[in-house]
Amino acid sequence: MGKVISLINVTADGFCGSENVKADAEFHEFVHGILSHTQKVGFGRNTFELFQGVWPPMLAGGNQPAPQVKMAQALNDIDKIAFSASLTSVKWNNSTIVKKIEKEHVDHFRQTNEKDLLTIGSPGVVAALTQLDLVDEYYFGVQPVIAGKGVRLFDQLQLDVRRPLKLVDTTQFRSGVVMVHYVKAPAT
Repeated sequence: MGKVISLINVTADGFCGSENVKADAEFHEFVHGILSHTQKVGFGRNTFELFQGVWPPMLAGGNQPAPQVKMAQALNDIDKIAFSASLTSVKWNNSTIVKKIEKEHVDHFRQTNEKDLLTIGSPGVVAALTQLDLVDEYYFGVQPVIAGKGVRLFDQLQLDVRRPLKLVDTTQFRSGVVMVHYVKAPAT
C-alpha cells in the first residue's frame, strides 16, 4: 500500500521559501533515497512552475554538476502532479494537473499503488493534505537560517484535533541542514 509523504524545507523560524534552501549534493542524494520508493511527485502551482523552470533545462547539457543532473533526470522520468485550480497547461514531461485535492482520490492512490506519493515543497498542498489527515510521513528539512519573512508553514492550517507525530530519525548534513523525519502517530 502506498503512503503519502511530505518533504518540505523550513527555516529555523518556520518560513518555507525556496530562497532559503541549501540543496547540495548530499541533500540531493538524500532525496534520491526517498524518490526510489515514490510513484508520483506532487507540487503546488508555485513549486511546480519553479521546478519546471529549473530542472528540465539541466538535461540539455552543459557544465551542470552531476548530482543536479541526476536529480533532473529522476524528476523528469517520474510522474508528476501539479495541484492547481488555476494552472491550465504544463510542459514538463510526465506531468498532469489536478484541480483539487480530494480525500477519495488520495485514498484510492494509496490502495492501488505499492509506491508512494511524495510532495515536495508546496506549503499549501502540505496544509491541505494535513487538514484531510492524509500525510503518513513528514520530512522537514530545517535550514540553518532565520528568514524573518515569507510564507510560514501551516500558517493557515486549522485543525479540530492535534495530529501527534512520532520521530523516526534525524539526519544532519554538512551544510547545517537537519532533516527531521516523522510518521503519523496514533492519536492520544
